[in-house]
Amino acid sequence: MAKSKKYTNRRSVSLDLTGLEEYAQRIAETGRNVDDAVAKAVHESAKPIYDDIKDWAERHKRTGVGLEGVDLSDPEQSGNDISVTVGINDDKAPGSWHMVFTEYGTPTQPADPGIRNAFDNNKSKVKKIQREVLKREGMPID
Repeated sequence: MAKSKKYTNRRSVSLDLTGLEEYAQRIAETGRNVDDAVAKAVHESAKPIYDDIKDWAERHKRTGVGLEGVDLSDPEQSGNDISVTVGINDDKAPGSWHMVFTEYGTPTQPADPGIRNAFDNNKSKVKKIQREVLKREGMPID
């Protein structure tokens, strides 16, 4: 006789994480501020993306407004999240939002995605820089 499959309506996942207490203890023993270290790591790791976007905007320079709008923000913290914003900032250079037409194209102009490519092409570099900075700041990363 064939075995019947058992289906369930369970919509939860149970995770068992071990070693977090030991890792938190290792961080505490460094005597360093984790938030400051992470902010430095996030900011430094965004620079290759910023540089690629800047190069892309330079290639499409017409009035210079798009190039002036390329921006890398300072790190901002919201709860436990620390982030930077990198890309085109219309507040920095009003009118730079027009670079969206270069990024995505128009009915008469093909797309030249520079911002998306900057993020996609630098993923491994970003991770490497973050590890290096955290290690330099004394954070246990292994």
